[in-house]
Amino acid sequence: MNARPRTTLGLSALLQAVGGGLGWSLVPAVMPDIAKDLTFGHASAGAVFGAASLGIALASPFGGSAVDRFGARRTAGFAMLFGAVTCGLRAFAHTPAILAACMFLFGLHIGFVAPALPKALSAHVPPARFARANGLTVLAYTFGTAITMVTARTWLLPYLGGWRHAMLFAAGAMALAGVAWLVCIRDGFIATHHATLRSSFALLGNGAVRRVAAAHFLLFGGYLALLSSLPHLLIEAGVDKTKVGISIAAWLATAGLANFVGPSFSDRMERRKPVILGGAALAGLALTAVAFAPAAQKPLFLAVAAIGGGAFAPLLLTIPFELPGVGLARGGAALGLLMMLGQVGGFLLPVLVGGTSEAAGFRAAILTLAMLHAFILIPALGLPETGRAGDHSGSAWQKNTGDVA
Repeated sequence: MNARPRTTLGLSALLQAVGGGLGWSLVPAVMPDIAKDLTFGHASAGAVFGAASLGIALASPFGGSAVDRFGARRTAGFAMLFGAVTCGLRAFAHTPAILAACMFLFGLHIGFVAPALPKALSAHVPPARFARANGLTVLAYTFGTAITMVTARTWLLPYLGGWRHAMLFAAGAMALAGVAWLVCIRDGFIATHHATLRSSFALLGNGAVRRVAAAHFLLFGGYLALLSSLPHLLIEAGVDKTKVGISIAAWLATAGLANFVGPSFSDRMERRKPVILGGAALAGLALTAVAFAPAAQKPLFLAVAAIGGGAFAPLLLTIPFELPGVGLARGGAALGLLMMLGQVGGFLLPVLVGGTSEAAGFRAAILTLAMLHAFILIPALGLPETGRAGDHSGSAWQKNTGDVA
């Protein structure tokens, strides 16, 4: 097989930007219009958006197993087409319950696509550039989200004639991306046909997999908690309402750039742990500063926190492929478990932070987020160094072994 690193990287970024950045993020971006049309309030809006996370959490273990068993091309391609159909169905929803059901089905496709992208990249991108490639795809998702959030109500809805037509537009874009993936992507490794859901969950017996999963639970859950609560927290802290949107956009853009710079730095020095430990510590300290800084300085420290978390987020999607006992053969299954636990964190931690905010105010909520990021240091300290400079330099990659350690 001839390696296709540029094609695979470009299409992986496309699926992230179109499926996640447009198809998923379009809903919160136009939620005020949807809520007005379907006449529901904040609680129903939260249920509609949260239904996607439930779908992702339930589908991710199956998706990870499918990637290892059937290959990344078929798994992600057909899942993307299914996601396009469910995205289009949202245009025909006339009650919050039906819209939530569509979002649940939409979330199912993400559980299959998300583990497939790093698996596809691992077949075409050299180990020395694998983390950087994962970072670029996450960057595409982050920028896709930022662009959607900024332009959906100011350009997309007026141009297309409403939120229902916008859903159909996103569905068409997802379908085109899925077809392009099926046509152009080539699986680089022989599928592991004996991979089962039971063997996937057996990976939790690997201590390193558990540590990566715990870090992902805290990081992704903390990210969603911050994303969902940041607007009202900043206003409560005294930040000018006209600057809240700019502050959030700057936070997302900074995180996106860190998604590329952090893994690139990690690849260059051939180590993972220093970036993870330094990023978690920086994020925790910066969020602590957000809690105590004057209102005018809070957006600056918020951006610093984004640098810390964004720098190592893609590394958590890279390390499973480098772990002895997982490797390329079972990397998809490991990522499926990570996605499942990340979505559980995405459900639980926003509730924790929101409850803390209601009970004790802005400072307590931000300090809770700082503590969650600092807790990442606990599992990260026990991780083996999987970079090429570590004791297991390239071993899992070269052997492509799937035995559970």
